[in-house]
Amino acid sequence: MIYLVAALCFTRPSGRSWRAATVLLAVELAGVIGVGVLSLVRDDLFPEPTVWSDFGVGYGFVPLVLPVLGLLWLARPATRAQFAAGG
Repeated sequence: MIYLVAALCFTRPSGRSWRAATVLLAVELAGVIGVGVLSLVRDDLFPEPTVWSDFGVGYGFVPLVLPVLGLLWLARPATRAQFAAGG
């Protein structure tokens, strides 16, 4: 759901959309890192693997890489300018 809303923000450039997408991707990244660390140090908390377990190793690390790439794209000056201009 987070990626869907972030993708919608990408299609409607504005300052508000930029902030929303940034927060959404940061929350996603925090979740991946949090669950990734916990699944390594407290594997008893995750008896069954999740998408975020071990930083998404079972999914080719896509759950870790996607929010990082999205945040890097949002941080680009050209992207920020486009969102500030409203498209």
